Amino acid sequence: MSSSAPDSGRLSKQVYARRRLFVLLGLVAVIAVIVLLIVQPGSTSDVPKASVPVVTPTETPAPGASGAPSANPSGAPTDGASAPKCTSKVIVVSAITDKGDYAAGEKPQLRMSITNTGSEACTINAGTSKQSFTILNGDNKVWTSTDCQVEPSDQNSVIESGQTVQSAEAIVWDRTKSTADTCEGNRDPVPADGASYQLSVSIDGIKSTNAKRFVLE
Repeated sequence: MSSSAPDSGRLSKQVYARRRLFVLLGLVAVIAVIVLLIVQPGSTSDVPKASVPVVTPTETPAPGASGAPSANPSGAPTDGASAPKCTSKVIVVSAITDKGDYAAGEKPQLRMSITNTGSEACTINAGTSKQSFTILNGDNKVWTSTDCQVEPSDQNSVIESGQTVQSAEAIVWDRTKSTADTCEGNRDPVPADGASYQLSVSIDGIKSTNAKRFVLE
């Protein structure tokens, strides 16, 4: 009886080729991983690192530098219990306009500033009930903010020593004459064409020391 020759255990050429291919691919993958670990984006000294923003403290504006006179710019109690009443001996009130000359149709914007020249804080009623803006033409009063004031209010505010506060919102004058009897309907316009006017203000009974002059074209 004949029998087949025993298997010698040798593999075919195709199997050897496939194994060599797998080994080669594995070697290439390992090399690629090593390269990526050594030369990865952002790892070299040439690439700038992300910087952490540095926050520096900003200078805090003086209290009330841009606040309305009716506000409490210093943050002190508004009932006035902690400070004496302001008087004209220490308070300087100034009239302010946004321009000195106004073209035809431009409406003046009126403000006031309050400065405490005393050595200690004082309390002032800076509410609308105690504010007055008056415009004169020569010696003649042509307009005042109190003629047709609506719902005036009181507000006690503490003004610190050396502090100046200024109206945050301006009163816009419509270039007309006013009286307490002309709150309804149209008002007569004031003369222009180079006419000169002066703004005077007062607050809590303290009047501005100087009138602010301006011209209407």
